[in-house]
Amino acid sequence: MASKMAQRLPSSKSGIQSIALVQQHEDQRHEGLATLQRLDCLHQVSTEELSRLLDLCVLRAFIPGATLISECEASRFLYFLLQGDVQLTSHDRDGHEILVGVLGRGDCCGEGQLFGNFFRRARVRANTVCYALQVALSDIQVLLPSLPTLRAALREIHRRRMVESTLVRVPLFSQLLPLERLALAALLQRSHYPRGSVIVRHGEPGEALCLIESGQIVVEQNGVTIASLQEGDFFGEIALLSDRPHNATVRAFTATDILALPAADFHWLLVQRPELEAQLRTVVEQRLNHNATMRTDQDRVRNLTLAVENGLLRGSHLLVRTPELCPPGCRICEDACASRHGQTRLHLNGVQIGDFDVVDTCRQCRIDAECVEVCPEDAIQWNDQGALIITDKCTGCGECVLACPYDAVTQKPLQPHQPNGPLWKLWSAMQQRLNNQRHIIPLDPVQYTYRADKCDLCHNYDNLACLSACPTGSLRLMPVEELFPL
Repeated sequence: MASKMAQRLPSSKSGIQSIALVQQHEDQRHEGLATLQRLDCLHQVSTEELSRLLDLCVLRAFIPGATLISECEASRFLYFLLQGDVQLTSHDRDGHEILVGVLGRGDCCGEGQLFGNFFRRARVRANTVCYALQVALSDIQVLLPSLPTLRAALREIHRRRMVESTLVRVPLFSQLLPLERLALAALLQRSHYPRGSVIVRHGEPGEALCLIESGQIVVEQNGVTIASLQEGDFFGEIALLSDRPHNATVRAFTATDILALPAADFHWLLVQRPELEAQLRTVVEQRLNHNATMRTDQDRVRNLTLAVENGLLRGSHLLVRTPELCPPGCRICEDACASRHGQTRLHLNGVQIGDFDVVDTCRQCRIDAECVEVCPEDAIQWNDQGALIITDKCTGCGECVLACPYDAVTQKPLQPHQPNGPLWKLWSAMQQRLNNQRHIIPLDPVQYTYRADKCDLCHNYDNLACLSACPTGSLRLMPVEELFPL
């Protein structure tokens, strides 16, 4: 009897240990769930969704000065801060680093890439020793459609952060302190305008200062385009400062989000910060001079019109060549592109702007890209260098080819992979002999499949084939602002 009990004791001890481990795991999980529930950014998320989020979390520690997220590279992680604080910095349009804000316990960062192709990057750096829960974006993207309260919470954080970062990028407001920008952000009213819609009409009274959060707009007088503005720009200040109706029509060139500061709040802000009014009046004078020049300089009007019609302002850079530096009949750049990619992705003699030939190729549209919009597989995405790339998700449906207004996307035939080793040849011969004996009619040969193809600035290569092959330096990648200093 005693012998039998002795045999059972190890088993009983092992069972007790197993129960203890299970209980310990449950206690740790309960503590982790309670930690998530205490975070301000997640207080509206359901317990069930937080439980699923907890499965994705990894605890990380960062020393002061460590970078959690780089401004130059796409983040792969979402962070929930448990202890310590971090600072968000970004660069304005003049290249100056600006403090966007400071985040502490209960905040999160890195959510931008969860919501579309367009987001603003900022550097996130630890001010103190920080503890954070790290979640891989690739993991949470899979679950997010089934987590509606978490998705809503993160989207609201992203929306608020977009407003704050817009103010940072507006030179007029970048000098404000973070708390002042936060107070100003609360006064802004967001509106969305579809592509082609009128935002402000000539002759209407001025009711607000409009900041472009995302998108591009064109300014028209008497049916002629006189200016193009984009994210970080503003308009409507002339009507407010002069107390006169708008002197131009403003139209959304792409889908555009506008942040409007109502007239009453605008005038209150100028009373509080009179130096802003001085800056605004300088901008007004520059714009009035520009408008007067555009009315008399037909070449500038023509170039701007061509730029708008051909989408040359929709990306950050353009492939541009100086024809006088090219030898007669030279096509080395086109040939180099075709040699690398199987077919040429660029064509010379595109749009003539002054002394330059803007090569006909993908514009790398930063916002509201039609190809991205229609792709049923989400196969067209941004890479870290700011180019739109076609991923392996592409099925060759051709929707993007039809959608691109600049004919920059084509379809490329792909031959299915065929084994070519000695064993495969032996097997094929045996199959052919067997089919002949059985009098089997062979099936039709496998048809080509297709894949969308476009310039992606030689993604996954160390150089651009066209630029590297150009023997005279005629071809170069030029910032849009250099070609159109508007």
